[in-house]
Amino acid sequence: MAGSRGDDIVLAGSGGQRASATLSALFDQTHRSTSLILAIDSIIIVLISQQISAALQPILGSAAMVLWVVPLFICVMTWFSYRSRRKWAYWPAAAILAIASVIFFLLFLQYLYFVISGLVGGLLFMLIMGYASYSSFQRVRYHFSPLYRQGYTTFISTPEVELEDGEMLAACPNCMAVLAIRPDLLSPSDTCPHCKSPLVSKELAQRHGWEEE
Repeated sequence: MAGSRGDDIVLAGSGGQRASATLSALFDQTHRSTSLILAIDSIIIVLISQQISAALQPILGSAAMVLWVVPLFICVMTWFSYRSRRKWAYWPAAAILAIASVIFFLLFLQYLYFVISGLVGGLLFMLIMGYASYSSFQRVRYHFSPLYRQGYTTFISTPEVELEDGEMLAACPNCMAVLAIRPDLLSPSDTCPHCKSPLVSKELAQRHGWEEE
């Protein structure tokens, strides 16, 4: 078996962090990746709004510009404020992610219809839209986590708990619940006691040849 499998267990599924990483550092990385997804989702929403504005311009005239200027202003202000951890931007950012997730899901259904109709060329876009919808939805879920909300507004201190030898504090990659784990004893069958999601990804299990118990 190549390498130490315990070294590959990372906090909250974020690449490259070791057991010595603090929960605050974990949040910083999660927040940065969420801010990136928020930026991409914002661009998509603005582009779609611009397309709708262009289609309605013959009917509404110059007033149609409002349909994409307002979303542009809201998305830009929200992203800059969210990246700076302004309190007011917390839920507006989650709303933007949720709207984008719905848009991606509708596009997923559209391409799924194309694939079922025999247009195999739409398969790649169907997979991309499906992943984009799921990814944005996961980021929305983060905002309902008390740990993530605390990290957004304040520094997350490490909980005062008694850890046994070999244990470390980590966060579930799905619900951000703080757990005490033994990285060397994790298996694909281990699940989060809160959300029941796997703590070990299929990719990691396949890389090290772990078998589900």
